[in-house]
Amino acid sequence: MKLTTLLAASIAFIPAVAMAEEKGKVEGIHHWVSESEVNALKVITDKLATKGYIWQDSAVGGLSGANALQALRTRLAAGNPPTTMQFLGYEGLDWAKEGVLRSLNDLYAKNGWDKALAPQLLAFVKSDDDYISLPINMHRQNWVWANKAVFDKAGLVEPKSWDELIAAGPKLKEAGVIPLAIGDEPWQILEVFEAILVDVNGPDFYKKTVIDLDESALSSDQMVATFDKLRQVRGLVDDGFTGRDWAVATGMVASGKAAMQIMGDWAKGEFLAKGMKPGVDFLCFPTPTATPNFKFVIDSFGVFKVDDPAVVAGQDAWAESIMDPEVQKSFNKIKGSIPARSDVSVDDFDACAQRSFADREAAVTRGAMLGGLTEGFAAPAQFSGVFSDVVGKFFVTDMSSKDAVQALVDGINNAR
Repeated sequence: MKLTTLLAASIAFIPAVAMAEEKGKVEGIHHWVSESEVNALKVITDKLATKGYIWQDSAVGGLSGANALQALRTRLAAGNPPTTMQFLGYEGLDWAKEGVLRSLNDLYAKNGWDKALAPQLLAFVKSDDDYISLPINMHRQNWVWANKAVFDKAGLVEPKSWDELIAAGPKLKEAGVIPLAIGDEPWQILEVFEAILVDVNGPDFYKKTVIDLDESALSSDQMVATFDKLRQVRGLVDDGFTGRDWAVATGMVASGKAAMQIMGDWAKGEFLAKGMKPGVDFLCFPTPTATPNFKFVIDSFGVFKVDDPAVVAGQDAWAESIMDPEVQKSFNKIKGSIPARSDVSVDDFDACAQRSFADREAAVTRGAMLGGLTEGFAAPAQFSGVFSDVVGKFFVTDMSSKDAVQALVDGINNAR
């Protein structure tokens, strides 16, 4: 056989992934480490592979992304940025101010991506006149996830108020079920607190306290009552919650060991990964309130300024993979969220996602679409950190509600 024939035959059997190395790698730092998160990420990286690039995974889990952010700081200080980085809340805007992020205006203009995004997203993907990140999803933060068999056996239905939710506790305990699964991480506790804050007091009060940081609202009797309600919720939690990861808490609901979890809809991805079906095996409903609201969180990716044209080409391929409509559809079906792109239909999504999509549209109309405090979409880190510290301490100690409010006011004033 001639040498050229041998060479051609050899090339034919080179794996596609190996051939893709000719274009290089795209390295990303992120904090998606649970089963559903890893599976969802693979949708994007598989699309990237079709463009001839290999994904180099640099996942750093823990602390709702804080560990990954520290890893990024270390890399930037060493002059060795990754190709891309996952951002939550103000993180992308903060790095844009540092001048380390590449403007994505050319890609947004070329593909018309700006026209496909809800206005509320633009505040977090655009810095001044520059688009600086690429949103893959929109999570709803204020959900209750429940084991349907446990609810049915206890004769429980979707509660219409926090008092009803809390009142279900004794009946569930009598049945040998933990009413509420949660961990002692401050961010998990803050998820619950901020849901109570807006559900009981309304969107305007939420805006005054966590967005405007109005001292009179922060120190009000309403805020004291919010902590009182959180103390009642603490009574629904088992004593073994120390060190419990959020996905472990979701697993407790899935197995029937616990009845409920209050968590963003990334929890749904964990149920789906276990083969469970909404409405059949688990229930999803917004945290109970008389004033419906939609607490949103988005995951986005920024890319860093580099001089190497080959790396820039990889960044372009990554950006186009994230913003691909089919990728957004497939990714979010696994992740539990809805597409960041508002022009992607959710008609073939599950009932939880369709409810989320409809509630988002209604919330936009009524001015009740609110950024989540926990993930950094309501207040900058120096202020959200105060909420997290105070609420976390309150939940795991016998601190009084009045003392918690005073600590919150003092902490916010010190951070101004």
